[in-house]
Amino acid sequence: MNGRTKVAVSMLIWGSVGIFGRLSRLSGLGVAFARVSLGALVLLIVIGLTKIKLLRELPIIFRNNWKPLLGLGTALALNWAFLFTAFNYTTIANAVMVYYIAPILATLMSWRFLGETIDRKTLGLIILAFSGLLLIMSGQEIGFENRDFVGILLAFTAAFFYAMIPNLGRFLREVEGKILTLSQLGIASLVLLPFVVVQDVGKPVWWAVLVLVLIHTILALFLYMEGLKEVEVKDAALLSYLDPASAVVYAYLVFGEIPKITTIIGGALILLASALDILKK
Repeated sequence: MNGRTKVAVSMLIWGSVGIFGRLSRLSGLGVAFARVSLGALVLLIVIGLTKIKLLRELPIIFRNNWKPLLGLGTALALNWAFLFTAFNYTTIANAVMVYYIAPILATLMSWRFLGETIDRKTLGLIILAFSGLLLIMSGQEIGFENRDFVGILLAFTAAFFYAMIPNLGRFLREVEGKILTLSQLGIASLVLLPFVVVQDVGKPVWWAVLVLVLIHTILALFLYMEGLKEVEVKDAALLSYLDPASAVVYAYLVFGEIPKITTIIGGALILLASALDILKK
């Protein structure tokens, strides 16, 4: 496969993550813990068999970068926990469209905490994205007894933690990719472990869990990273929107979910704003 095909396939795989999250019959917390813990285990074995020297450097890397690594692992853990919980409360279309406000939130965070400037065009994109979010929410009954409303709030919270990841990653540019991923998954596992121990996360459907770990976490990430070596960033950014588009199609085919018109229009505004923000950068 060429680079564009690899990126496109990875996005089409990630588009079905909500489907298999539901099929696993685990809670959102259970799905998140399965992905990070089993993913870390598999990656540890792979690195141990191929690049054992990297593992010997891990203690030094962690000692020198423990603050951003801890923040990164925690953000990943909470990101996935809230996202998969959102899939269990609202439609996959609602959750995915709201989740894609993350690039806009990342821009706001970089302005607030890293001193980056926001020009008029960027401000317009922020307003556009939040207009889409309000439009999606306007199609729901406001109240915590409404599962769709709760699901949208959970997806927004997941987007908030996802937006932290690229900002924290700026402090770890010198860390080798495989070690950074292993550290992130390992820390996320430790963050979620106490909650998994005290809560009932459900009885897993193991074939669905294995698909989430082997296909969605490892294979798709490998294809994406390999594809990035061969395509420009703007091309990868545009191809990334196959993820939410395919997620809506999968949800219709598997669960018969038909998104509301407010979700379609609001989601389009969010995706347009985040795509333009990425291309602008």
